[in-house]
Amino acid sequence: MERTEKKCFFRKFIGDKKFYLMVLSIAIPIMIQNGITNFVSLLDNIMIGRIGTEPMSGAAIVNQLIFVYNLCIFGGVSGAGIFTAQYFGKGDQEGVRNTMRYKLWMVIIITAATIVLLLTQGDALIHMYLKGEGTVAQVADTLRYGREYLDIIVWGLPAFMMVQTYASTLRECGETMVPMKAGVTAVLVNLVFNYLLIYGKFGFPELGVVGAAIATVLAQFIVMTVLVLGVIRDGKKNVLSECYLFRPSEKKYYQGIFRIGVPTALQSTAYCAISMV
Repeated sequence: MERTEKKCFFRKFIGDKKFYLMVLSIAIPIMIQNGITNFVSLLDNIMIGRIGTEPMSGAAIVNQLIFVYNLCIFGGVSGAGIFTAQYFGKGDQEGVRNTMRYKLWMVIIITAATIVLLLTQGDALIHMYLKGEGTVAQVADTLRYGREYLDIIVWGLPAFMMVQTYASTLRECGETMVPMKAGVTAVLVNLVFNYLLIYGKFGFPELGVVGAAIATVLAQFIVMTVLVLGVIRDGKKNVLSECYLFRPSEKKYYQGIFRIGVPTALQSTAYCAISMV
């Protein structure tokens, strides 16, 4: 009797064990994938730090700017993600395609604006972080290394936006392992090519911060390829294909997405602006 009452208590106030196992099976891969996304930038900072303070400072500043971009992308896709999960749960594949199409337009706009801003105002943005102590020569070196790193790293943003669009849609459709595997691939590729290109090992040129940027861009494009191939192999092609940017869609799909998605994106952008102040 006592055991039965205890079991009823746990079910009422704590819940069913199967529910927690289901949530953890989805949440843990998502946490790993998001942690890996941020770890790639940290890996660059650590490995560049071995060649000097100024190169590390320049790369770290640029990675701060890229982190702001990452937050904007997250805000751009997260609002529509609410509807992706709803449409997938109802078996509405056309709704899933429409939400992904919205995500693609959103990330393309954000990425294009970011690339233009970083390429035209990169020096000014980096210089915002160089107001502390340090000699004129140190500041100039940090700015130069940061600019070298930035000029290459921006070309990995299109691949990153595609990774985030596909990965977020897959997670909302209940598929978390493919994005996690793609994230692990990113770390491994970045680690290997950082070692080869930063320090000039095994016959590769010693490129310093430029090598770190090349390794990161290469990792992003490889991850994008792995993710897209994973989508096709796991049978998600029918859901995520035919997301043509210029395909007309019914208003019923976009009214709710814009009502929720745009404010979410603006809120994330506001947080980014505050973090830069």
